[in-house]
Amino acid sequence: MKKFIKDNLLFLIVIITIVCLFNIRLPYYINTPGGTIDITSRIEYKGKREETGSINLLYVTEYIANIPTFLLSYILPDWDLESIKDNQLSSNETPEEINIRNKVMLDNSINNATYVAYKAAAKKVDIKSRHNVVIGATLDNGLKIGDEVLSVDGKEIENVNEFKKIINNKNIGDELNIVVKRNDKEIDVKSVIKDIDGNKALGIVVITNYDYEIDPKINLTFKSSESGSSGGLMLSLCIYNAISDEDILKGRKVAGTGTIDIDGNVGEISGIKYKIMGAVRNKMDVVLVPSANYDEALRTVKSHNYKIKLVKVDTFSDAVRYLKNN
Repeated sequence: MKKFIKDNLLFLIVIITIVCLFNIRLPYYINTPGGTIDITSRIEYKGKREETGSINLLYVTEYIANIPTFLLSYILPDWDLESIKDNQLSSNETPEEINIRNKVMLDNSINNATYVAYKAAAKKVDIKSRHNVVIGATLDNGLKIGDEVLSVDGKEIENVNEFKKIINNKNIGDELNIVVKRNDKEIDVKSVIKDIDGNKALGIVVITNYDYEIDPKINLTFKSSESGSSGGLMLSLCIYNAISDEDILKGRKVAGTGTIDIDGNVGEISGIKYKIMGAVRNKMDVVLVPSANYDEALRTVKSHNYKIKLVKVDTFSDAVRYLKNN
């Protein structure tokens, strides 16, 4: 063994060095041009008509940086570094907590998209129940990402606004008794109201998810690796096109990005230039872009001389109107 090591020392050093270079993780993500996900077939229900085009989500290809990819990001023009801390709401968040938040945000996106699409198509959609879920904790105040808030000081919470109202009626330093569901168990959490930038707060971020009674019934399928809220607009269009009486695709490959709220407003997303590159790579006909991201998307198109149709939208109705009239 000693003789083998001595005879092959340089080779072994090279191998060990290469292994270390590729396996040492750095506190950065590498963002690179993304791609598209055809979600047209993700929605199933009885009586669904044959569709002639496709609705596509856009995504950013993202890697956790190692030493070689870190260095390459300074050479390759379409590779960019992003600090992992930029994806955290607080410095002590773990990757697991970030993943939980992204899954909750996907649920929220599906909830909002369903409500918006059914309302627009004049189909039955009634709210059955609400779930107020913690998606961020900027202070150590007893609450964790993924907790469902059930009650505060004995009062059941219907929505985020009720939660905020209770806090605003208290004083800084007051303690709240919060009942949450965590890992399918109800537990009591004591949280103290703090002064955060001149406002009374607990140092948490909460969103409301909904359960609906809908008709027609639909089934949505997503992969375990898919998460986040940036696909909300396209989800709402996909559901609408499936359940409405009109085919708004007209044989086109329609892609886009943007969050959606329950009122149909389209929100800003990150990584737009990488998403535009993915849309072009996959030969999309139309790309729907939130107004807040439109200027950057247009710069990307012009700088690369892409031949693709960009459409700026503020609301779900804007998107439907464009697809119907063009």
